[in-house]
Amino acid sequence: MSQEKQPCTKPVRVRDSSTGEEVELVPIKVWVLAPRGRKGVKIGLFKSPKTGKYFRAKVPDDYPICG
Repeated sequence: MSQEKQPCTKPVRVRDSSTGEEVELVPIKVWVLAPRGRKGVKIGLFKSPKTGKYFRAKVPDDYPICG
């Protein structure tokens, strides 16, 4: 039951936590983070273009799981 994940292609506006500015980036990976039995939120892994550091940020609920 391994499901192949598609690469992320759609850019999202997020706040870069390392520089503090708002940037539009394509996430490296997107997954759902949910407590047991509750509705979760979608989290994306991004890489800062200025510092090269990785950070996580919430992505819209209609964004597909990818990466």
